Amino acid sequence: MAQKRTTASDGEFNPDELLAFLRQDELDYPAAALKFGAAALPFLKELIASGDENLAMKAAYLVGYIEGDAADQILEEAAATGSVPIRVAAAFGAQKRNSAAAEAILKRSLEDSSPSVVKFALQSAKASKLGSALKTKIDHISKNFLDDNIKSAASDVLKKLK
Repeated sequence: MAQKRTTASDGEFNPDELLAFLRQDELDYPAAALKFGAAALPFLKELIASGDENLAMKAAYLVGYIEGDAADQILEEAAATGSVPIRVAAAFGAQKRNSAAAEAILKRSLEDSSPSVVKFALQSAKASKLGSALKTKIDHISKNFLDDNIKSAASDVLKKLK
């Protein structure tokens, strides 16, 4: 006999409901974070590590909206080991973390070789007011990154820090 799946209204996490949410085109991540919460984190971590790039990326974005140390750890791992879209999601999610977790994620993201990841890391550093803590890395990007658009974006962040 199959085990009955619970619904969110039962107060328990429902992986089928989360999968249905993630398979949509237009996603309301903040609402989903409130609905599924920290109970969904182990499942989201599995999705991030899965071979389904689209679901993995959406799962990583959703983790960014869920509070807590476990979510911080998942984003730190995603920033280090995920594919480019997953690392972008981790860099974006950093702006929603506490400063210590955000700084750890952004340090890694600002060292990334992908212009997309670095672009989102710069935006998150600016949004989370961590630019001064990451000033050395941002300065290095503004002088040494191969992509001129990223160098320019890093220079703009530095100007706003002064």
